[in-house]
Amino acid sequence: MPDVDLKPGSPEWLRTVTASKIPVILGVSRYKSQYTLWHEMAGLLEPEPISQQTQELFDYGHAAEVAAAEFWKWRNPGWRLSQREVQYSRDDLPFPNAATLDRRASRGRSRKAVEVKTAESLEEWGDDGSGEMPADYAAQVIWQQYLSGFTDPADLVLWPTFGRPRIYTVEFSEVRAEAIVAKASAWTASLAAGTPPPLDTTISCYETVRRLHPDIERDREVEISPDLAARYLTANADRKVIDVEERGTKTEVLSEMGQAQYATCQGYRIADRRNAKGGTVALYANTKTDFLEGIPA
Repeated sequence: MPDVDLKPGSPEWLRTVTASKIPVILGVSRYKSQYTLWHEMAGLLEPEPISQQTQELFDYGHAAEVAAAEFWKWRNPGWRLSQREVQYSRDDLPFPNAATLDRRASRGRSRKAVEVKTAESLEEWGDDGSGEMPADYAAQVIWQQYLSGFTDPADLVLWPTFGRPRIYTVEFSEVRAEAIVAKASAWTASLAAGTPPPLDTTISCYETVRRLHPDIERDREVEISPDLAARYLTANADRKVIDVEERGTKTEVLSEMGQAQYATCQGYRIADRRNAKGGTVALYANTKTDFLEGIPA
């Protein structure tokens, strides 16, 4: 597979199906809507400019790559790592494609991909050595394996904000890789046909629609369907009620917890208190708990 040198943010990069776009195309991204990416790749919407906070996260991630590479080499004696990222592409696919490996590992004739990720929370990760990880990261790694041709099990080094780094193994799956290629082919065909994906409920999609229609034609009216009008007004009213109820129960939980870090019930962790700005604390619900499944309907 030939090496390529695409620069993130360039017009060529924007039109190319890269590893970072694969989770969005598959609909498993935690960060970006399909609707958003489609309009960016179609040239109808400029990607959001990188904020200072986001750039700092990128910088931290690049620094973590250096440390993670040394950690990986310590765990894998006899292997060598590339000094920097390596990009690959396949000429036999019917659309522009690329995958950037954080590091390329080699030992004799063996090659494998090594990816590095940072995380503030470990809720979506399994034990060290397992392949249990967020679906968007797993999809990225399989794409990297497919384009590079390095089908030996890849390693993903997780560099958490708190705790020691962990290494996760990602097994290559030809079936999954072919399914990803099929999705990517359909995606690029939809770009050529000018057929965007449907709207969804993500913040990313909402912000995209706002950016697509920034101007206001004063006094112009648009007739919407009775169903949409009813759903919107009902949801707006329900949200106000839910916000009040949620704030009330949060207050009660915080009061019950006092100085404790965790709130539990019948062996389940329900919520935890975390430090917030201004010397205060914030309450976070444990959205992964199975507690509600044991409550009779």
